[in-house]
Amino acid sequence: MEHVKIDFQRMQAEYFLKYDYRFDETALAMLHILEKEQEANFVLQNSALNKAIDKIEDSQRTLALDREHPRWQAFSYGLGRFGLPLLMAICFVAIFYMIHLSNQKHEMIDSAKLRWYENFYQSNIENRETKTMKEYLRANPIPE
Repeated sequence: MEHVKIDFQRMQAEYFLKYDYRFDETALAMLHILEKEQEANFVLQNSALNKAIDKIEDSQRTLALDREHPRWQAFSYGLGRFGLPLLMAICFVAIFYMIHLSNQKHEMIDSAKLRWYENFYQSNIENRETKTMKEYLRANPIPE
C-alpha cells in the first residue's frame, strides 16, 4: 500500500462536528484505511453493476414491466418458450375431439332414427289399421 499523508486535523474536525466525539490519531488512521478500502470495494461493485446493466440493456428480451399489459406479460413469461404453442395445440385437439364426438352423437341418433323407421315400416306393413298404428306410436315415440 502506498504511503499517503493523512490530514488528521481535518478528519478530527469533520468527525467532531458530525458525531460530537474526538478521535485519536490511531482511530483516525484506521478510519482512513477503512474508507479507502470501502471506496475500492465500491469501485469494483459499481463496475460489476455497470457490466450487468450493459448486459441487460444489450439483451434481446426486455426485463422491464409492460405497463399496458402486465398480466399478459406475466402469463407469457410463465409459459416459457414452448408454453403458448403447447396451449394452442391442446385447444385445437380439444376442438377437433369435440367435433368428432358431436359427429358420433349425430351418427348414433341417425342410426336410432333409421332403426325406428325400419320397425315402423315393418309394423305398418303387417298392420294397416289406424288404431294399432296409433298404439304403436304411443308405445314407441320417434327418437329425437
